[in-house]
Amino acid sequence: MEIILLESLDKLGKIGDVVKVKDGFARNYLLPQKKALRANEENKKYYESIKADIKKKNQTLVENAKTISNNLSKKEIVFIRQASDTGQLYGSVSPKDISSKLAEDNYDIPPSKINLSSAIKNIGIFEIIIKLHAEVSFNITLNVATSDENAKLQKDDLLKEKAISKDPKSPEIKKELEINSEVEKKESELSLTDKKDKINSEAKIKKAKKTKNSENKSETKKITSSNKKSDEKQGEESEITSTKVEDEKNK
Repeated sequence: MEIILLESLDKLGKIGDVVKVKDGFARNYLLPQKKALRANEENKKYYESIKADIKKKNQTLVENAKTISNNLSKKEIVFIRQASDTGQLYGSVSPKDISSKLAEDNYDIPPSKINLSSAIKNIGIFEIIIKLHAEVSFNITLNVATSDENAKLQKDDLLKEKAISKDPKSPEIKKELEINSEVEKKESELSLTDKKDKINSEAKIKKAKKTKNSENKSETKKITSSNKKSDEKQGEESEITSTKVEDEKNK
């Protein structure tokens, strides 16, 4: 079906263009949403009569979209979410969540304008595209973290990475890398010391257990030996008593 576009649409054309689309797409979306007219002679004449108003209205939409773009392109949106130790969220951040967050600052942007192919399911910093108009789109930064403090740390780390990639030989970056290297070295040494202390502690515990077991065995042997001697003595006393009784009977 041939149609006349009443607004600029991605991959189709600009206002006033006559394009050919699938019948279903035209009947189910473009025509009901008043984004296009059937390209017959009557509608072509009608479009010519309203063309100036449509273009004026479109220009207003573009200017409004650009104003929003200028305000939000410098904005960072922070989402605080619970997550596992691996950074996987207990839930997600969807276009609807982003739209609701923007609405808190009085920006009415529907989820359909937010270009996010799938919901965000991990902590981190993400760049997403918001397309307010066929002629206006911009990037916005999402900072998804488990706390405000972690969000700040993520942002600082990202800024450092960008600075390093931009000018890795600058004095400030070199100093930062040296400090980080020294910190990592100390952490490694502490980790190694802790590991050695743990091994030594485990060895001492094993030695103590071994000594205790040895002492217990020795004590058990003494008790057994003592009991054996006591039994032998009792046996001897019993024999003597028995002998005396026998002698008295014989008398």
